[in-house]
Amino acid sequence: MTCLKCQHSTVKKFGRYGRQRIQRYRCTSCSTTFSDPNPATLLPGHSTDQETALNAIAMMLEGMSVRAISRITGLHKNTILSLMVTASESAQRVFDGLVRNVKPKFVQMDELWCMVGCHGKKVRPDSPTGWGDQWTWLALDSDTKMILSYHIGARNTVSAFHFVRDLSQRTAGKYQITTDALRGYVGAIEEWFGADVDFAQLQKIYGRTEAGPEWYGGGRVIAAVPVVRTGNPDFTRISTSHIERANLSVRCHLKRFCRKTNAISKKLDNLKAAVALFIVWYCFCRVHMTLRVTPAMESGITDHVWNLAELIGAA
Repeated sequence: MTCLKCQHSTVKKFGRYGRQRIQRYRCTSCSTTFSDPNPATLLPGHSTDQETALNAIAMMLEGMSVRAISRITGLHKNTILSLMVTASESAQRVFDGLVRNVKPKFVQMDELWCMVGCHGKKVRPDSPTGWGDQWTWLALDSDTKMILSYHIGARNTVSAFHFVRDLSQRTAGKYQITTDALRGYVGAIEEWFGADVDFAQLQKIYGRTEAGPEWYGGGRVIAAVPVVRTGNPDFTRISTSHIERANLSVRCHLKRFCRKTNAISKKLDNLKAAVALFIVWYCFCRVHMTLRVTPAMESGITDHVWNLAELIGAA
């Protein structure tokens, strides 16, 4: 060991400090006290070792709840959530930097329900901000399975406006958009795309709800009627099947989206962080079974499969 100030090798150990018990040294020549330089870390501000942190994040992205991860890894649940938020910040920078000027041909859009804290019907005046029903809006390239845009908010015109605006800023060229029958899409797409889009909505008609007090769920879809809104869309591609399948992937990979569970989000910020992290992991790290590559590779955004460490460290 060499003194950082006088460059002499007359150095002795001088105790430890910090939660990681970092070795401290003192130079016997100039009395300078110093320690080893901190090694570069993927997750700044965290003392959890890198392998354990990456394993915890990977478990979360594979459908495990925070408390289940805590029981397996020994990490405190607040530590796991803090790691998720830090990793999510890196993931958001990757998404904002790389998902630009994408040129899709067919885009499907939909909204995915979940709740924060409690069900929307049970929100009280003194409930924390953000509690209740929340909707995750997703836009999917039907060919490459790339998630082009996302938004978390209410299922209303305001959220539709912000969601469609973000999509328009990340894509280029003219393409076909298919959504469900939500009226908020009509004005938002007209505002941000005008006539430079082929836009159709799929009006689903539901049958009667199954009888019985224990029946859970809505009625079955008995028909789907395409409605052209703008341009000349290809009727054979007016579908929301691919985005509905992507919704299933979200529910399978993020425990907080499962129905009839107590593993729901307790804070809106944590929901947003989990969704942002999952979307980038889904697009850059997870090989799609049908494509045999990741959606980002199929879209030409990257040329290889990323691992979780690369995703977090890329930003």
